[in-house]
Amino acid sequence: MIKASIIKEFRLIFSDLHSLAVLFLMPISFMLIMTFALSNKAEDLTKSINLNITQQDSNLAESLLKAYLSDVGFSQDINQQADVTLELASGFENALFADQANSVITFSHATSLSPQMTSLAKQHLQIALAKVKLHIYLLDAGQLSDSMPLAEQMSRVSEQTNQLKLVSFKREENYQAVQHSIPSWLVFGVFFIVLPISITLISESQNGTLLRVTTFPISNTAYFSAKLLAFYLVSFTQALVLMIIGFTVIPKLVDAPSLNVLQLVPALPLLAVTCATAVTFGAVIASQIKSHEQAIVIGGGTNILLAAISGLMVPLDIMPKAMQTIAQLSPMHWAQSGLKNLFISDSDVLSLTTALPLIIFSVICGVLALWLFELKVRKLQWK
Repeated sequence: MIKASIIKEFRLIFSDLHSLAVLFLMPISFMLIMTFALSNKAEDLTKSINLNITQQDSNLAESLLKAYLSDVGFSQDINQQADVTLELASGFENALFADQANSVITFSHATSLSPQMTSLAKQHLQIALAKVKLHIYLLDAGQLSDSMPLAEQMSRVSEQTNQLKLVSFKREENYQAVQHSIPSWLVFGVFFIVLPISITLISESQNGTLLRVTTFPISNTAYFSAKLLAFYLVSFTQALVLMIIGFTVIPKLVDAPSLNVLQLVPALPLLAVTCATAVTFGAVIASQIKSHEQAIVIGGGTNILLAAISGLMVPLDIMPKAMQTIAQLSPMHWAQSGLKNLFISDSDVLSLTTALPLIIFSVICGVLALWLFELKVRKLQWK
């Protein structure tokens, strides 16, 4: 009977194209879009910022500032509306070397420029000013010659200020984007199993299947457990497909190194626990939903809200401290942070402290879901 119940659930799930789209197409699309969004390098971002520099008087320092900002990609098209405007005060060059620092640049930006892009522009302005001061100092000290082409002078100054040559990076920037983005959207997709579970329970309530089951030689607990087992197998298959695509196909699209499929093996235990958490949590919500509209609003809405506060949509390390604290209470955060740690640290051992909260949460949700399902069937019998 339990085997027949599992086969029935598989037929229902794979006959519903909407459910399959929610479980597979939507998470793959999210992974692709968000990985592309995070894969941009700083120099690519500066090219989108149009810079306008106004000055009271023309001098070497002002020319050098323009040149160094152009060198890192800032556009300076006077025919376009400026994203960032730098107004240089009179005596700008002399003020750069004054004993007491005073404001000699007024920085303003368009309201349409995001806080992140504004911060990026400020950082590059600070670096450019440091290069300008060093450039003028080297000219005065005779270490640079006025007869040298400006490009060669700038190259020598940049070489002296580039301290990254002293640092070796273990991973490429695009590789880091893949490691952070893929686990987040994989977990987000897995938790959408709540919608197929909800739709199945609603259909069985409306067509009388749940009432007929009470006449079968199987308990409500066994029937519901078989149903959840079927959804668990679907969820685990979904997670495997998403992980393989995420770590082998998507990196090729963003020019990042691909992982060997065998490197995904250490993540399988955590993936199994994550799927159990998603299915039992989804079952708790599904057992209380009474219509397809509620399934979309409550089931889908809960997932989106959890993703928002768990650091899936916005990186946790740029959130305010209060939201970082709230995120620690979310099962989505436990799952995605565990997967990230496995790949970022190159660890091949699943930490018990990572899996234990998910296991405890799954057990609590599983017991609660069974109890709520029993109540649901009793209410149907009373009607």
